[in-house]
Amino acid sequence: MVALFTVAVHTSGCGDEGGAPAPSAAISDEQRAAALLDPGALLPSRAETVALADAVAIASARAGAPAQAASLAELAGDLRVRLFRLDHAATDAREAMELYGAAATAFRASSEPAGVERACQADRRRALLAGELARDAAVAYRELYLVSRRYAALAAPAPSGGAPPSRSPCLGAIAVALAQAAAYRPSGDALRALEHEGHRVEGIALALATGTVPGSSAAPASAASAAPVQVTSEGAARDLVVAPRAPAAPPGAVKITGIERHGSDKGARVVVALSAPTTFEVGTLPADEAAGKDARVFVDIAGATSRGVAREIEVGGVLRRVRVGVQPKGTRVVLDLAADLYRRIFYLPDPFRIVIDVSTRPPVRDDEGRPGGEREVRRVAIDPGHGGNDTGAVGPTGLKEKDVTLDVAHRVAPLLARELKIETLLTRDSDVYVPLELRTARANAFHADLFVSIHCNASDNGRARGVQTFSLAASRDPESTSAALAARENAARAGRAGQGAGPGDPGARLEVEAILSNLNVGDMAARSRHFAELLQRASLASLAPRYPDTKDQGVKGAGFFVLAGADMPAALFETAFISNPEDEARLATADFRQKMADAIVNAIRAYREGK
Repeated sequence: MVALFTVAVHTSGCGDEGGAPAPSAAISDEQRAAALLDPGALLPSRAETVALADAVAIASARAGAPAQAASLAELAGDLRVRLFRLDHAATDAREAMELYGAAATAFRASSEPAGVERACQADRRRALLAGELARDAAVAYRELYLVSRRYAALAAPAPSGGAPPSRSPCLGAIAVALAQAAAYRPSGDALRALEHEGHRVEGIALALATGTVPGSSAAPASAASAAPVQVTSEGAARDLVVAPRAPAAPPGAVKITGIERHGSDKGARVVVALSAPTTFEVGTLPADEAAGKDARVFVDIAGATSRGVAREIEVGGVLRRVRVGVQPKGTRVVLDLAADLYRRIFYLPDPFRIVIDVSTRPPVRDDEGRPGGEREVRRVAIDPGHGGNDTGAVGPTGLKEKDVTLDVAHRVAPLLARELKIETLLTRDSDVYVPLELRTARANAFHADLFVSIHCNASDNGRARGVQTFSLAASRDPESTSAALAARENAARAGRAGQGAGPGDPGARLEVEAILSNLNVGDMAARSRHFAELLQRASLASLAPRYPDTKDQGVKGAGFFVLAGADMPAALFETAFISNPEDEARLATADFRQKMADAIVNAIRAYREGK
């Protein structure tokens, strides 16, 4: 059965372009890659072929038009598949799967008439390759089933009273493959779990296709009922609520396990941790001076109990206090506010918690209007990743990510103050653990104009190298290495809580993508992406004279919790792969760390200058 899938992905994985390219100095990377897909073409060395595939992938990430980005990602994936056929290196297959996923997402976003069909074909290749890499036809069956659910949901509906539309070629090919692999179809609880995951994939596909984002018009009822989250935005973006769409009654007992809070005179964040997922509703009440009551925002949590939680918690600043009270159908958490503030309430799964942000600063701002194109950057929040019991990734010789990130941050802060006269906040200034949600809360309360979270990258096989930068966005492919990296970083919070599906749960990843894609209001996503690109370019320029072999891993989007809810442009900077022996040796030196600090400062300078 695995051989059947292998033949299928092999025949669909190569392009139609033929012949080796004629020698020419002007030939593009795209033309070279397309020519190498001809089965008769001789591949250059492995290093050169990988470099070419990476160059095409980077061009895809930088392409402006979705259709062009999709075609380039697909081309790079095809070239990686050809390498996999020859070397059987798992890295090639994993890279190809990520590229096919990226191509599928970009095709779906394009206006190309055949975009959905081409997206389906790219996802089909990814699914087949997943089964081949695992050497398990059951894996291929599962992945193909989920692809079929996603694109069946996106298929055009039948006209009223008319015959059903014909099945697309892609869905037809998947149906044949699933029928041939019927022996590998799961049963019992495994089948029910797969069908449940199919429902979630279907719902997310519909929600994204109908544009269920803050401020958009309501989605059709069928799509809204299937969406994994529900979003409301009212009062000129004064209130933004992202809540789970689930049955009205939670499946079992739910307990409030803790309430974290952080307040200042500019903003505040409250995080309500719960023992299990549930639904919630949000309301607001204006100040009543006659009755001596403050402005309030409250969250009614269905089925939740609060035994052992303080009934009133004094905070300070714009958030006077947090109160907890019993309701007939759950628990009400009330925030007493010093003024009528901007409010954003969302949830994060695994472990389940409700995040309540209030701020004096509107979420959508015009910060671009200064003369000469300059941007106002007076305050910057620097976030050294991990800390305390959370060591982060550990290198082959024992170098800890938490130590590297703190040292780089300590180098950045004085440079910003001395060279740019910028006030800096470190989310942690010593080897202590700071929850992910509190890091962003501190940046918001500081009213930072930019937020940089510093990390060290890591790969499973230890061979990956280079510099990479992320902004908060839905990963092009929830099964990608970017999504897996975000899941590992997010799991640091989940692991401490002793709850959560874990970084490998694709359903949880999809839910996170749906939540976080609704938190980038206005043009914040574009600003964050632009800042991330400046940071990536600055790092490569800083390293080039001394470390010319530094690999450009590009700028990507992923669902990092530490960036969730930031009300300023934010980026997560992966300085190098601490899991790679050579990168780890560099990270251990003061010279390399200083160059990373210089890069951060130069990127901030470029952003402020309007570049």
